[in-house]
Amino acid sequence: MDPRTWFRDLTAYFLYVLFTATLGPLLFGFHLAELNAPEDVIRCKKTAIVAASANLPQCMEMGPTQWGAVGSMYTLGGLFGALSAGPLAGRYGRRRTMLYTTIFFVLGPIFEALSPNLGTMAFGRLISGVGAGASVVVVPIFISEIAPPAERGFFGAFTQVMCNVGILIAQLLGYFLSHGQYWRIVLAAGGIIGVSQSLGLLLSVESPKYLAEQGDMVQARRILRRIRGEKSDIDEEINGWGLEGSTEVTDEEPLLRNEGVDANASAPTRQSKEAALSIMEVLRHPEYKKAAFAVVMVMIAQQFSGINSIVMYGVSLLANVLKSNSALLNLAVSAINIVVTASCAPLADKLGRKICLLNSLAGMGISSLLLAVGIMNKIPILSAVAVLLFVSSFALGLGPVPFILSSELVGPDAVGATQSIALGANWIATFVVAQFFPILSAALDGGRVYFIFAALSAFFFGYIFIYVPETHGRKTIDEVWGRERRASSPRQLNGFTLNPPTYQHEQHALQNGVATRALDHDRLPSMISPAFTPPATPGFSTPSHPRPPRSIPVDSTVSDSPAPNLLPTLPIVECEVRARIPTTTGHEMWLHVYRNNVDTKEHLAIVFGTNIRSRSLDAERPGETELDRMTRGAYVGRLYPGRTSSRVEQLKRAEGMKSKGLSSASSSEKADSVYLERSNGLATPSSTASSESDFNANNLELPLVRIHSECYTGETVWSARCDCGEQLDEAARLMADPHLSPMGGAVIYLRQEGRGIGLGEKLKAYNLQDLGNDTYEANIMLRHPADARSYGLATAMLMDLGLGGEDGIRLLTNNPDKVRAVEGPGREVVVRERVAMVPLAWKTGGKEGVHGVEVEKYLSTKIEKFKHMLSQK
Repeated sequence: MDPRTWFRDLTAYFLYVLFTATLGPLLFGFHLAELNAPEDVIRCKKTAIVAASANLPQCMEMGPTQWGAVGSMYTLGGLFGALSAGPLAGRYGRRRTMLYTTIFFVLGPIFEALSPNLGTMAFGRLISGVGAGASVVVVPIFISEIAPPAERGFFGAFTQVMCNVGILIAQLLGYFLSHGQYWRIVLAAGGIIGVSQSLGLLLSVESPKYLAEQGDMVQARRILRRIRGEKSDIDEEINGWGLEGSTEVTDEEPLLRNEGVDANASAPTRQSKEAALSIMEVLRHPEYKKAAFAVVMVMIAQQFSGINSIVMYGVSLLANVLKSNSALLNLAVSAINIVVTASCAPLADKLGRKICLLNSLAGMGISSLLLAVGIMNKIPILSAVAVLLFVSSFALGLGPVPFILSSELVGPDAVGATQSIALGANWIATFVVAQFFPILSAALDGGRVYFIFAALSAFFFGYIFIYVPETHGRKTIDEVWGRERRASSPRQLNGFTLNPPTYQHEQHALQNGVATRALDHDRLPSMISPAFTPPATPGFSTPSHPRPPRSIPVDSTVSDSPAPNLLPTLPIVECEVRARIPTTTGHEMWLHVYRNNVDTKEHLAIVFGTNIRSRSLDAERPGETELDRMTRGAYVGRLYPGRTSSRVEQLKRAEGMKSKGLSSASSSEKADSVYLERSNGLATPSSTASSESDFNANNLELPLVRIHSECYTGETVWSARCDCGEQLDEAARLMADPHLSPMGGAVIYLRQEGRGIGLGEKLKAYNLQDLGNDTYEANIMLRHPADARSYGLATAMLMDLGLGGEDGIRLLTNNPDKVRAVEGPGREVVVRERVAMVPLAWKTGGKEGVHGVEVEKYLSTKIEKFKHMLSQK
């Protein structure tokens, strides 16, 4: 990464938002070190220079235990704030949660600076700790969501860098103000920074990714555009937003969300949280409990290495050795910490996490021994060098790596709980050091306490070397822990893993009393409408991602593949009746029943939106009344009680012959007139897509079409032999959303049971499949074509719906032969783009959709023998 190539592309507003957010970690470091330099003054160890105030004491006499309690109260507050911040950030947003933390950052320093006694100061430290603990949880999440994807790791390091800057500021103020009552100014400075952050956040913005997850895609795009700049291409970044803190979702996943329906827009978030494991489930999980324990040990190693003994108590600790230079040394330590942390940030990706941890522990262990010798023998130079080496070793690995490991040692469903466990262990260990280091230091005469830290470093070095695996370069959790996958011999096809989960792990886990929900990622879901069961009817309030399906431009005229067998002439079709299917959100849905001159079946067209109409349905029939027309669905707009006309009056109005009573007509009749004008080319249809959308207009203006042949087992008895029902649900889901498909769409539902060979013959084919044959082989053995379907009826029905001609359609299919077959013998229908239908099980790693041995064999046969095209690209 060369900063010169991308730094100029960063906007000033992004840098402002980044700086404002990282004031929280800065205050975390500030409060961590604020008592270090002025300790002797606060505890009445130094002679007063300024006269005591009439109201506030100039100092407060405290023993090591009391002083340790004041320091450790900060860590207790941090623990509470950290455990509370996650739920708050998910419920109220990142920006609002950061605003909440500034309240504690302002109130805490007030109590500290104006404290008349030990209890008030300890309470102020507790309040400040709540804000700091919450901040170090929320800010890294916020930064990861606003930073450019390619530089996320670089900007993520700003949390640790700003923490070190806060430590440096505290040490710098303490160096100049550690006399008289000026120490109160040091403590009050944190409140001033807190006020500055609260004012800065008022002009900041919410995380665009968080807003998108909550369903407000319009605002998310507007904010991202503001952060990245007007000339930046944000579509690729938005397309990369998948399912959060859990499984990775491919770019192929086209789900639907209503930006205006708040009640349902957060469904993906709720769904993701329901799939996540709780802390207790992780601790009882046969695999994850080992990882959780490893994370806890690494976090304890971070604090028990002794780093905070220098940050919090270094000045008084070295006072006897360095005398007046101890505060100056701590300033140098803080500055070096910043430089080393920034310069060592890339090493975890180059050398590996484990190597950095081991080198860090080795360096800190050696430094602890040198520091103990230097303090005990009062060797200033050795003590100073040891302290600098101590801090530099910490920045090499123990500083940044533990927080990385907490998300790399477990699967996506356990990341949140494991991070909470790691965070709790970190704050508890910090409390232990803050509380008991002054006591041990006094009891062991200063330097000897570092022999304990050296021994602990050696212990944790051995533990990490033996029990903590390397995570860098490992793609899966199974690779990290060096075990074989739960599914034997995983089969890869076009980048997808086809093997289904096995039940051996589940049975073993249940025998050990593991909670049932902890194994959801290994269990097949219910087969009852596994892909899509809407809350009411298909619409865009269902769980979704607000981005259009990925389309692939096609042109059958330049294809090298042999043309399919097409009917020489298209069948004659006629729409007998149409009815509105009530929906609560999204496009209107209309069911059309067709008859034809080649068979006696009733084929269906499920139409979404009012832009698509049947010509044969609208044609007037001899002798019919207006009631007859409305009864068979040949009307414009909506039916309502008392309506007397279907289309005749509206035709007159559209042609300019307005009735005198038009102004007093009902709103529904006015809507009918407007629609008829549009359908006759007298007005331009208005797109229901958001004006904020940057989606390709040419892409969206093409209606979506799905040709679906009836699948009795897939749609009626929820069979796991195929994914037909899932694909039908997916097509309906896409077409129902005005944002993704402004022109609507049509599902041509052909009554071609069993790929055209009949239901009885298809059941025989199922028996042959159970005997070891695939779909292709079974049909051939029964002396049928591999695929006996004909799409002439579909072409004719599309033409009747006005979807023929050069304008073209977007066809939802994986079958390249279907593209040419649907177009008809004379390209009566033109397929401009093909939209892939990727199975949900493939896109979600088996967590959703229908998956199993039979369905994966069925899908692989489609690709290998029917030449279906499926890809994540």
